[in-house]
Amino acid sequence: MGLFSWLFGKPSRVATHDLIWLTDAARSRGVAGAVSAHLASNRPVLAIAQFPATRAAFEEYISRTGWPHVAIPDNLTPAAALALASGTPRVLLGLARQLRPDEFPPLDNAPDSPLPVLVLERHFLRERDDCVNRFAEGLGSRAAVDFHVSFDDPLMRLFVGEWVKDTLRRLGMREDETIKSGMVTRRLAKAQGKVAAMIATDHDADSAAEWLERNRTA
Repeated sequence: MGLFSWLFGKPSRVATHDLIWLTDAARSRGVAGAVSAHLASNRPVLAIAQFPATRAAFEEYISRTGWPHVAIPDNLTPAAALALASGTPRVLLGLARQLRPDEFPPLDNAPDSPLPVLVLERHFLRERDDCVNRFAEGLGSRAAVDFHVSFDDPLMRLFVGEWVKDTLRRLGMREDETIKSGMVTRRLAKAQGKVAAMIATDHDADSAAEWLERNRTA
């Protein structure tokens, strides 16, 4: 890393994508399909939720499938995550608040990250999502983070009406398809910025709906 990059920062080397699903059910099937594909390719996967209710529901699902999985500990570092991921491919499951990003991630010539990161939802606050991206930087070069979002999410319902889903269906979008574009990611960031202006606190909550109820001021 050059001096000016160290002083002033540089663009994240993490490839971040938002996958927008029509419904919560479609999102759940899509996440499950992604996890299954990684495990079938002999790759571990880190599955992260922003809220405990989401984490618990996904853990129940993967327990029924019989996929090998392990709960991550608090203050998980990238090095510890890579150690947990070694051996038999399995799902590492936890919450974003359990992650501890590296203060100084590896250099650009570090080996490629062997651990894809799937985030089961967006938080209302962008800084909570950015913590996951900073964590992924410590996993190695060419790290990837996929955020799975549904039009049913409380965040989306604040700014997107039901008519959007109806319109997309009329245009032929199927339940097993996603919207994936930089424009969507930018609009989500703007929506999160509007939420940040509406809240005065950031109390933890079990679910997204509960978080909004506890923290929203307008």
